[in-house]
Amino acid sequence: MIEQIQLYLLLVGATIGAVLAVLWYQARNASRISLALIRLNEQHRFDTPALLRNAWPLLSQAGLAGIAWRLDWFGVVIEERAGTAKGQCIEHRIDVAETSLSITLYQPVRRGERRYFGENLIATFLLLLRTDMLIKANATDTTFAQMSKLNLFLQHDMKNIAQFIQLMADQLASVPPGREQQVFDYLRTAAPMMRNRADRIVGTLTDGRPSDSSSRTVVLEEEIRTLCALYRLDCSVTGSARVQVPENTLDTALDNILKNYSDLAERERQGRPAIRVTITARDGGTDVAIEAIDAPPVEHMERLFEPFWSSHPAGLGIGLYQAKQRLAACNASLHARRTGQGSLQFHIAFPASSTESAAMFPHVN
Repeated sequence: MIEQIQLYLLLVGATIGAVLAVLWYQARNASRISLALIRLNEQHRFDTPALLRNAWPLLSQAGLAGIAWRLDWFGVVIEERAGTAKGQCIEHRIDVAETSLSITLYQPVRRGERRYFGENLIATFLLLLRTDMLIKANATDTTFAQMSKLNLFLQHDMKNIAQFIQLMADQLASVPPGREQQVFDYLRTAAPMMRNRADRIVGTLTDGRPSDSSSRTVVLEEEIRTLCALYRLDCSVTGSARVQVPENTLDTALDNILKNYSDLAERERQGRPAIRVTITARDGGTDVAIEAIDAPPVEHMERLFEPFWSSHPAGLGIGLYQAKQRLAACNASLHARRTGQGSLQFHIAFPASSTESAAMFPHVN
């Protein structure tokens, strides 16, 4: 009796072991094919058409009988099939933005664990396809968003140049007798800066992306004085420092800040606004404070850097936002605050890595 029970237990144990071995083999094979599909997808850079065209050898190893698919890829329809259309039919449709996929998979009728592993593999394949389509849609949206942002920045830069041309025309039309040399000196200072901006716009339109030039050493005091002269601002500068930043970053940021003061004075019917600039070197870099003296209080301080918001109906509302973005790209920062007198003060902080000389020396005009 005991010998019969032992024999029965041995038979049960052997059966369980054989079943576990078969399950382990099937699970291992399903896992291997799933990982191979993931690697294939990575190899083809998450491209949906490429994955569909190259996945059949792995799917056939998993026991699938056939595959048929119809892909609408941004208006171009592609239809292909592989294997044979027999067995159980599994249909699935994926719609993502401007793409859609209708796919039909054929597999033999399966039971138990074979059906479980087969369904898991199919679910993995369909998930990879959906993920690839979402990645493409997101990349497309991101690219269009970047292009839209670039176009807005270009529109703002072109508006600045157009306004400078208007200012130059007004100056030429109202030159008092005997003051021609003064206007000529102004144009001689301003024209190279406008040429530089025009070259930057043309380069960006040609290349399709912002022209991020290499870094150069800038004497902050000289850069600020030149821009103040361009916008006819009376400028008082205290301190000096040299910073190394991309050529188009600092002049774009300062241009937007100083022009903001100039536009404000023009709207308020004021004379030439007086600008006070303080440059301070510190252990961690360089600070620049820019403030208009006797300027009217600014309302809605919280909206200064908000894109598409402007206190003037004709404003685009992206100048200060652009300045903040450009400075942030080279690890500098731009903030604004009200002074004790209620006037508007902009504050630029350059990191130590961009500061060529940390020594501050007084220089007042």
